[in-house]
Amino acid sequence: MDWNEDLKAFIMSRRSDDPLTLALQQKKYPHLDMKFVAQQVEGYSMAKDKLPSLALCDDFVYPPKLNREQCSSEATAIFKAEEYAHGKTIADITGGLGIDSIFMAKVAANVTYIEQNNELHNIAKHNFQVLSLSNIECHCTDGIDFLIETNRRFDLIYIDPARRDDHGRKVSAFESCTPNILDNMDLLLSKANLVLIKSSPMIDISMALAQLKNVVSTTVLSVRNECKEILFLCSAKTITSSTTYRCVNIRTNGGMDNLTFSRETENTLTIPYTASIGNYIYDPNVSLLKAGAFKTVAHVYNVAKLHRNTHLYTSSEIIKNFPGRVFRVIKELRVSAKDIAGELPGGKAHIIVRNYPLSSQELQKKLHLKEGGNLFVIALTKCDEKKILLLCSKEE
Repeated sequence: MDWNEDLKAFIMSRRSDDPLTLALQQKKYPHLDMKFVAQQVEGYSMAKDKLPSLALCDDFVYPPKLNREQCSSEATAIFKAEEYAHGKTIADITGGLGIDSIFMAKVAANVTYIEQNNELHNIAKHNFQVLSLSNIECHCTDGIDFLIETNRRFDLIYIDPARRDDHGRKVSAFESCTPNILDNMDLLLSKANLVLIKSSPMIDISMALAQLKNVVSTTVLSVRNECKEILFLCSAKTITSSTTYRCVNIRTNGGMDNLTFSRETENTLTIPYTASIGNYIYDPNVSLLKAGAFKTVAHVYNVAKLHRNTHLYTSSEIIKNFPGRVFRVIKELRVSAKDIAGELPGGKAHIIVRNYPLSSQELQKKLHLKEGGNLFVIALTKCDEKKILLLCSKEE
């Protein structure tokens, strides 16, 4: 990578161009690596949303597409730094583009970044320098080999294993990732007080907890109600109590929904079920659903569940701080395209289906509706097994 002011100026002048078109212009600009130029333009476009503060740095270099897709977002990296990195010595043994190392270094005592891919290592090292992060030490080697060979012990090891198989297909189980965390769990715990494992949002949490050792907490981390990461924090010390579950959703405005619970409490809670629809319907965010906090959320926010398998809740008075979407009920609808047309003259609505015999696409087709507008049709099954449609508006 030959980064210089002329190359930077050229890339900045082409940021609004189509990356594919740029990549095909090698003959027009024989003195420049146009594939690299296209990579930077495409990377900047991605970073404006995924890495907004880093996109402001004109000297920041972006790696190939696959590596950009696999890196943490700025929102999740900041969360991990704030939660786990303050004042600590950290080894990021699967460094990648180094996004987590960057934000951890802002609050940690020091960060040891380890990445075996030479291109990625050089890009990350360049970025650390232009961001003036002098407390990051870089090593171009395999992370597991580094731990085997080093005599150092860290406060925290962070590991984000590659979730692609030999054919490039996405995987989620620990034994299918690289490195295999299960094979190296004892090594990891021998080299740090704490080990933070980032896993796929598709992972089976119960299976993961059965496979890992000494899990202190399990965090389901979402951004704008899209599940991004499952984080397992493991301790070198033997843990006698069960893991704590945290459900976190980082909202669009930067605020955060945060609910903590235990599996034992969730399993023993008794909550109200109702077949009577109140004035408001509540749809929990995906972190709560992924973690399985179905009864805990009803207990904490004093709302009634509509059915054991319908993860929607209701109340007569609005609960302003509910961690999820809140809808005001306008009326119950008949499952009739003609009647629906009378309520929705524009023929548009957003459809939500929960524990209902039709999918959202099937119901949309049956009701002759188009996606859009400001109203919602919620299809659900109540605890009396009656299947209904509700016309609702979303509370902001």
